[in-house]
Amino acid sequence: MRIKVKICGITRLEDAKLALALGADEIGFILAPSPRRVEPETVRTILEALKGDGGLHSSRPTPSFGSVGVFVNETSDAMRDIMIFAGLDAAQIHGDETPETCAGFDFPWFRALRINGVDEANRLVGAQWRCPRLLVDSAARGMGGGTGDTIGTWAALAAGALARGAGKGYFVAGGVRPRNVANFIHSLSPDGLDVSSGVEEAPGRKSAGKLEDLFREIGLAEAARGSEEVTHAAR
Repeated sequence: MRIKVKICGITRLEDAKLALALGADEIGFILAPSPRRVEPETVRTILEALKGDGGLHSSRPTPSFGSVGVFVNETSDAMRDIMIFAGLDAAQIHGDETPETCAGFDFPWFRALRINGVDEANRLVGAQWRCPRLLVDSAARGMGGGTGDTIGTWAALAAGALARGAGKGYFVAGGVRPRNVANFIHSLSPDGLDVSSGVEEAPGRKSAGKLEDLFREIGLAEAARGSEEVTHAAR
């Protein structure tokens, strides 16, 4: 199955359009303290424009959320109100929320987990999260959202095994860039990648060249992986 790609930290319509045109399955908006934070009104304007020209949901594979709001320690009521107002498909949950808290959400959501080792992967990913997928990122002190740092290989592999064992999708974030995305794909085999700072020219401003490079490298890596699978099957 083709790897899914979420381009996060969107603040401009032109960046969203380009990401989707190049093959992004989802776009993400930061609705928490961050250099990439956007107001719900901005998200609504961007999504209305995308949906108006058919650019957001016309060819997205399923299951895919299309548009995602990133929240950190926000109340359930506030998240629901923002999602409805802005037209978001799902919430990406960061912060201190427990499985019990998240189980009470009455809107689509998935959990992002910051992991700094295999033991933490076993503890956090192994919890009873009632969502369709988990996103794993590296841990960084004092940060509630994405870190931009690369997650450790063994921690990511342990998280992936646990997520899939629970029947959940397995996304990886943190430090994904055009120059290393093939390594993420070949070494971790995630269901999806979440990319933000690795394709920016400045916080919240995506680089057209980096986006193009990212999707070109993903295409090459997937083609190579497909060839390897065919060769292995033929043996």
